[in-house]
Amino acid sequence: MNWPPVKAWTSKININGQIYFVAINYGGELLKRWVLLMSVLDSNVVVKVPWSQLVDISNWEAGWDEINYREPSELVNNKSDVETTSFSHPSIDSGLTIPISQNTIRPWFEEV
Repeated sequence: MNWPPVKAWTSKININGQIYFVAINYGGELLKRWVLLMSVLDSNVVVKVPWSQLVDISNWEAGWDEINYREPSELVNNKSDVETTSFSHPSIDSGLTIPISQNTIRPWFEEV
């Protein structure tokens, strides 16, 4: 998977009732890379995810996947290792700032 991350992500577990997220910021180097994700439907749900967890297909999938949506359950809804975080400013290449000052904007989805 390429760095920097694409913007659209689907969580394989229900995080505070949300599964669709936008990568609003990212940082770190090598094994300490991280991505800040905000829920598409509830901007109060923001999580900071280590890159190593984000690229693990058992946890996350790049893009917004409707096929693999699962109803929340006691097993799937265990969020003990998922922590929400306070909002941080979007990255310059997010395309989410006004005015947009960069010509290079990260893609929403991986190129096929």
